[in-house]
Amino acid sequence: MKVLRSEFEDAELRQWWENAYREGRLVRNTFFQSPAWNRAWYEHFIRDDDRSELLLLKIMHGDVVVAVAPLFLQHRRVAGMTAWKHAQFLAAPLAQYTDLVTTEESPGPVWQALLAFLREKHSGSWLQLHDVLDASTVRGTDVQPDECSPGEPYLRIPLGSWNDDALLARCSSHMRREIQRARRRMQESETLRWTAVSAPEPELVDTLIALNRSRFGDVSWFADARARDFFREVCVKGGKEVLFSVLQREERIIHVMCSYLHGGECMYVLSGMDEEARALSPGTMNIDLTIRHAALRGTRHFDFLRGDEAYKREFFPEERRSEHWVLHPGGSGAVRHRMAQTVRRVAGRSDPEGGKT
Repeated sequence: MKVLRSEFEDAELRQWWENAYREGRLVRNTFFQSPAWNRAWYEHFIRDDDRSELLLLKIMHGDVVVAVAPLFLQHRRVAGMTAWKHAQFLAAPLAQYTDLVTTEESPGPVWQALLAFLREKHSGSWLQLHDVLDASTVRGTDVQPDECSPGEPYLRIPLGSWNDDALLARCSSHMRREIQRARRRMQESETLRWTAVSAPEPELVDTLIALNRSRFGDVSWFADARARDFFREVCVKGGKEVLFSVLQREERIIHVMCSYLHGGECMYVLSGMDEEARALSPGTMNIDLTIRHAALRGTRHFDFLRGDEAYKREFFPEERRSEHWVLHPGGSGAVRHRMAQTVRRVAGRSDPEGGKT
């Protein structure tokens, strides 16, 4: 295996990545492995940040590309000099399912090549893996964490054979009543309308952003202009893999959900709601209709992604627990990681790898 540092403009890398993703040949095959999503994250959050540095690695077996590692280096500087740095996948820890992009069914040699590269080129760093799950490519290899801590729950609903009553049968009694009430409202109302929109137009994207910001204010993810621009680009580049579930009362949009569709999965990302319509329970109405729509498409799971919000538990979902791994490829990485943890504790923080101060 040969590991080469690359860039998103690399034509060979781009062609391999786009083809493997489009054809569904990736071992970890979610929307978060798409080249468009990763490039957009780099351009909006990494490129202009002087504390972050793209580390996009192309891994070859002979003359053939077999993997891409979309990493970045996070630098911690003291008095103008780098005190330590560590590598992690683009968008970690915010995004879900970040992973090695590979078509190798047995990715152990790819991981070993990646770690050897980091040991040689970045010996004083460490590799942070967020949310290692059973489906992660590092699982099943001989790579073991130098440090491991519990992660977060990932919740999803298996769809399989489905009908309109199947969701009710698996819900809590409270959620069942809420869904039944929402369905009656839809049936009896002449003004409520629901639409599934693939490849949403910019105006609709901006409506979701506005509703989300109006509801959550300064804590909305979209309070950051970079997040707004990133999301707009992903909605364009993602095309029909971006699904907006739109609930309207007459001509007014009162609730919008965004989900990503790829590899037989429907992943619910975020939403926006008109607070004046809260009495209608538009969120319950929309999630019910979206799950049923996903089932009719033949989707395997409706994935709530990371998080343990109470409403998710009312669907009695499948639960998968992640782990947080730290890998020390060699050199002084372990010592520097302990130093970073100590500094964070002294500063009163719990996240040892952020490196943003």
